[in-house]
Amino acid sequence: MARLTVNMAGHQFWLAAAASWTLDAGARIETSIRASALVPVGTSILDLAHAEAFCTAAGGTPMQLQAVYRHLFRRGGEFTPEALHSEAELPRQMAANLCGVFVKSTSRVVQQVESVGGRKLVVELASGLRVETVLIMHEHRSTGRRRCTVCVSSQVGCGRQCTFCATGTMGTLAQLSSAEILEQVWHARMLARADSVELRNVVYMGMGEPLDNLDAVLGSLRGLTHQSLFDLGAKHLTVSTVDIDR
Repeated sequence: MARLTVNMAGHQFWLAAAASWTLDAGARIETSIRASALVPVGTSILDLAHAEAFCTAAGGTPMQLQAVYRHLFRRGGEFTPEALHSEAELPRQMAANLCGVFVKSTSRVVQQVESVGGRKLVVELASGLRVETVLIMHEHRSTGRRRCTVCVSSQVGCGRQCTFCATGTMGTLAQLSSAEILEQVWHARMLARADSVELRNVVYMGMGEPLDNLDAVLGSLRGLTHQSLFDLGAKHLTVSTVDIDR
């Protein structure tokens, strides 16, 4: 089982395994991110690398973690010990441990701005910094069904200083984690579903230059395409860049 330890500042961590299994059987885009041995209490459940490391150390299996994500994404279930035990069929102690370390979301929508054909969300991160996420509404040409494209941010600010972009004047204030990118889609998905709108596409065209935060972007692409999570086809994802040298 994973062991609880305390660092010098008094913050709690769960000690995870140095090497962990992954959910790669359902992943269509790989990530180079690897979790650290310490998983801080309050980590987002959308942080796949840390969730995998924790569940490995706790004696869990890939199928059990997949069951957690299917419970959250396909059934819209609650992230509570009782729900994970009774509905996702996790052992009671594992469900309690998972909810004691991870949270459903580390960010929150603090403002919504309606416009013709869309909606802008202001998302506040755990750090207090804010990013913008945009829902672009459209209809399928043949069926008329309502769909939306979600435009996500990958950084707070941007250091590329493009003259056509106001974000470029801010400089790079912070790099978003893969979970913070996925949480933007999570918030947008819940709002779209409340309006009976299907989330169809994700574009990385919000704040930041995605290739300046490549590892986190790759990790978020993994979550977006994973069959137990957002389950979006790769052709429905677009990463926009100003063509940086790497």
